Amino acid sequence: MEYIESNFGYLKGTKIEKYYDHLIKAEFLCEYYPIVTKIIVRKVIEMLLRDIAQDSGMDMNVSALTLLNGIKLKSNISFSEEIYNSIEIILANGYENISKRDRNRKIPKHPIEILKIAQKVLYYYLKEKENLMLDIKNLSFSAPSTIEYMKKELLKINNDIAQRENLINNLRKKILEVDSSPKRISEINNIIILIKEEKAYLEEIQDILNRKVEMQNKFVLNMETDYKTYEKKLNEMKIKFNENEELLLEKEGQLLKAEIQNQELKISTEELDDEDKSIKRMKVSLDEELRTLRHAYESLLNLTEEYNDIVETIEFSYDNELKKELEAKKNSIQIKINFEDAVFNENIIIYNKNIVEYKRKALIFKELVNENIKREIRHEKFYDGFLRLSGKELKIVYTIINNITSSFNLVSKPKELLGRYNEDKFLELLNRNLENLKNINDNEIKLILYYKLISLSNAPYGKIYNRRKFVQTLDYMVEKAYAVLATKKDFKARTKKLDAINEYYMNRTISALKNKGLNTHITEELIENIYDIITNLKQRPENKEKRFYYEKLDLDVMTESAIKAAIKSQPYTFLHMIADLASIDSYKDMSSIIFQIENLIEKRSLIKKFSNTYFMVLLYLSSDAIVVSQNQQEELLPLAVMLITSVSLVSDNDFISLEGYNDLVKLWKQKQQKYNDICMKKEEEESSLGLIMREKLELEINQKELSEAYDSLLRSYGSYESEFKNLVMNSEKRVLLPSYFYYDDLCNKKKLAEKHINESKNKIGTLKSMFSIEVWKDQANKFINESNMLEAEKLLIKEAKQKPYFKKEHSVFLELEDQIQKVNESIQKNKEMLKSKDALVDNIGSKIIDLQKQLTTMKNAYIDIESGY
Repeated sequence: MEYIESNFGYLKGTKIEKYYDHLIKAEFLCEYYPIVTKIIVRKVIEMLLRDIAQDSGMDMNVSALTLLNGIKLKSNISFSEEIYNSIEIILANGYENISKRDRNRKIPKHPIEILKIAQKVLYYYLKEKENLMLDIKNLSFSAPSTIEYMKKELLKINNDIAQRENLINNLRKKILEVDSSPKRISEINNIIILIKEEKAYLEEIQDILNRKVEMQNKFVLNMETDYKTYEKKLNEMKIKFNENEELLLEKEGQLLKAEIQNQELKISTEELDDEDKSIKRMKVSLDEELRTLRHAYESLLNLTEEYNDIVETIEFSYDNELKKELEAKKNSIQIKINFEDAVFNENIIIYNKNIVEYKRKALIFKELVNENIKREIRHEKFYDGFLRLSGKELKIVYTIINNITSSFNLVSKPKELLGRYNEDKFLELLNRNLENLKNINDNEIKLILYYKLISLSNAPYGKIYNRRKFVQTLDYMVEKAYAVLATKKDFKARTKKLDAINEYYMNRTISALKNKGLNTHITEELIENIYDIITNLKQRPENKEKRFYYEKLDLDVMTESAIKAAIKSQPYTFLHMIADLASIDSYKDMSSIIFQIENLIEKRSLIKKFSNTYFMVLLYLSSDAIVVSQNQQEELLPLAVMLITSVSLVSDNDFISLEGYNDLVKLWKQKQQKYNDICMKKEEEESSLGLIMREKLELEINQKELSEAYDSLLRSYGSYESEFKNLVMNSEKRVLLPSYFYYDDLCNKKKLAEKHINESKNKIGTLKSMFSIEVWKDQANKFINESNMLEAEKLLIKEAKQKPYFKKEHSVFLELEDQIQKVNESIQKNKEMLKSKDALVDNIGSKIIDLQKQLTTMKNAYIDIESGY
């Protein structure tokens, strides 16, 4: 382990060496009094800023952040944005109670991080100011140690020194024991010199650590008494800062409430097509008042930050003159804060009073606009019927429009339209659909129905929350329904289009009824009702010109009894006459008569009350819509208009209020909010997916790099095996290994055998030596010795790895093994992370698909869902 006196040792010999002692103190107190470390580092950085300001001819007697901002603009030193941000972090962390406000610069940091940031800031200052030739990559940082840790390290070092002292003594004894060559004595002396060098290095570290422990003890003991002063100052600052924070939070809440109220009122008035001039003026006035409130709040925010910065600077500065000047500025800022607070309070009272008046005027104007829109409705009964539509009537219309035509083709011949079998079959299907809809809210069904009708009519849809657009859309549906029927040969045009639509469907129902029960005998009560209706219709001014009806049947000359007799014999003729002469207002009377005749045909009890829901089914069964194909969907529109209008025609209540419309608007806004939420969720998921894909790509690149690093380390490890062997075998320290003398003896025997072999070859010749028994013996001894030498070498290498003599050389093995293990662990971890990312990609991809399906479904159902409001 490398021991350094301080992370700031590079400051020595520079112009800012004066900061060194402060930073040493900060390091020593880091683990014991972390807040004091932060304060000391802040003080050092403040001193640095004032030195920079002085060199640049700037005003130094300002708060720290003000000074920093000035240096950014005017100083003759150029820091990167990263260094400026680092300085802000140090200044902000000098005071522990980081503001609750989300300020990027005010990120709480551990004191060790603060020291590391300060090291980098000071390094860049020296590099800029003194052209310090130090590579940032070589600027190492070690976490400050505790006294307890350094004492443990000292104990280890003391043991290492003692161990080396023992080795030296043992080697000296070996010199005395050896009676052999000077070469062996020289080898041992060289080893003693190496061990002495190691011992000297350890003693140097021992000295550094002893001095550090002594100094750190001193600083920590002194701080035990001084810390109460720090605590008191910090608590006083905390109380004042909290007061300012509460003031800002209160104003922030009031401003937010005002913003929300203003936005809500704007939305409510923007829904209207018209706008009153006085409301417009009030809206402008409220916006201006809001701007004043925002300005006052921003001023309070900035002044509070400046006040806090001045207080921090006063507390943390070493400069007493600066403290006096800043104290005066602090009082001036406090006066400004009080003034802006008063401005805000005065304006919020005015704003709250005006917004109440604005609400009142807006409500009155809204009612006036609604009355104007009511007068603009062209087809009032359809509009009224749509808003009244609810319960079973709503579900019947929805079922017919939504899925009857796609799943049920009831008949193929008109004469079968009201056949009992077909009616029962249809009612069975209808009941199944009604059962499926029973738990769905009426407004949910009605809103979808509204958009189905828009689709059928190809209406130029507007925003549903704009009532005028809503009315115009419903009127357009009636106009389009009339246009669809206008092409029918049995359709009769009328001035009032709903009258014409009503006449068409009544005649269709009467014709279907006639086909079903031509010879049915109606009751005297029904005859009387039909007679009364015809008599009343004859007296209407609009029917006086329709003489052909009266002349055709001689009604003008027939007596009452003759007319009633004719009704009895030809009831369907007179029903058609009623349909032609009547307006839509006669719907209830006509439908009641048709309902009773249908009861007679089906032989149901006459006690059965009239049911508009059942009559709606009769209208459907007798219409063209029952045989509509998919490419004739618009044929459903006139029937839908008739069915919806009938709800208003059978109602005994006055014109419906806006409550039903407002409920639809409220529901639509909920749907749009849900749509927007899903859109945002989809965007978030897409953003997450993009991020994960980038992370996955980085992991894949990292995996490749790790695999290459792993292979490289394995090669290095294998290569060092050979290198380590050479180092050991060529080192003078090998004589300290237990097996060395055995190995040396084998080497000597091998050399002796080789000598004998060479002598024999020289004496008797190479050829004869091949057959010499003595030479064979020497050759055998040589092979045995070589084999034993290989084993002895392995043993020596093994011992070298275990003994302290080759600790430094062996540490390379340990380091490589550690690196290999770490890289392998990283590879496995990376694989798991890649697997996790793949799972996340699949999961998020599925979510995005599901969210898109939801959006598509909603957009298909509510075609203006993307409109703003």
